[in-house]
Amino acid sequence: MRRFVSAALAVLASASLVGCRPTNSTEVGIRTSLFGVFEKRGAQEVKPPGGVYTVLPFVNSWTTLSIAQQNLLMNSNPAEGDRPIPDDITFKTKDGNNVHIDVNVMWRIDPKKAGFLVMRVGQTVEEIRERVVRPISRSVIRDIFNEITSEEYYQVAIKNEMAEKTRKALVASLTPYGILIDSLQVQQHRFDPAYQAAINAQKQAEADQQKLVEQQKSMEVQKRSELEGRRASWNKLLEDARGEAGSLRNDADGYFQTKTNQAKAVVAVAQAEAEGIRKEAEALGKMGGDAYVKMQVAKQFAKKKILIVPGSNVSTMNVNELVDYLVGRAASPSGGAAPKPEAAPAPQGP
Repeated sequence: MRRFVSAALAVLASASLVGCRPTNSTEVGIRTSLFGVFEKRGAQEVKPPGGVYTVLPFVNSWTTLSIAQQNLLMNSNPAEGDRPIPDDITFKTKDGNNVHIDVNVMWRIDPKKAGFLVMRVGQTVEEIRERVVRPISRSVIRDIFNEITSEEYYQVAIKNEMAEKTRKALVASLTPYGILIDSLQVQQHRFDPAYQAAINAQKQAEADQQKLVEQQKSMEVQKRSELEGRRASWNKLLEDARGEAGSLRNDADGYFQTKTNQAKAVVAVAQAEAEGIRKEAEALGKMGGDAYVKMQVAKQFAKKKILIVPGSNVSTMNVNELVDYLVGRAASPSGGAAPKPEAAPAPQGP
């Protein structure tokens, strides 16, 4: 066991003398010549991620830089930002109001310019962030967002347009340093307390107005529904009245037609009777009228019963003479009275 430990220590010692330097999958290594023994002093060589490289100690320096994406959190809440103090960005709008915004800048180191950053800016990601990324980002964000008004900031389209414009400006400003900008997120915003109170009051007034508008619309819908209901009721009453009027009109028309038909029938009967009477009158005025009259009288008497009661103290009646008298009176053109029949002689006493 002791031999194994000794061998391991010997290997580590030799490796330290030779100078083996590894890099993980998200970082690059920068070898820098210090004395210019084998190459020019200050010459650099960037080693790719995920390898082990031989670096002579004492004559070279070795630095690793992460090339993973970094977040520059500038937030008013110290628990959420990069600094233990409020670190949000304040800018002044065109109309003179102060706006405080929380911003997250997502950035990373360009592997091709890692040597430049190590030589000119800093040896670690934290140094590069504090010396270059933070100050330039805050300055560019203020300059871009100063171009809008307080009212425009509330418009999402304008706010997104300004954020994209800021991202492009950051790319133009930080790319020469070897810093790549992936995204810019503008998060929460706040106004000064006095202006924020005025905004809140305005929003409340707008909300109250919108509520009243919605209530008015609801009332209009309700009243329109009630009106439609009443119209439907009125239309039903109108249709019922029209139906009842039509029924009464039909009944009246039927009654009128019935009475008209009855009147026509009565007139027709009267006309027929009149025509019959006229023809009878004509027949009476012609020859044979007497016979016609006698025949009619005979028909009338034929329908009646004639009772002759014989007995004592009863006057005798000549029936034939009575018939002749009646017939003669009916047939007299002048309408004068026919000659009275002779009275029967009074009966003789016993």
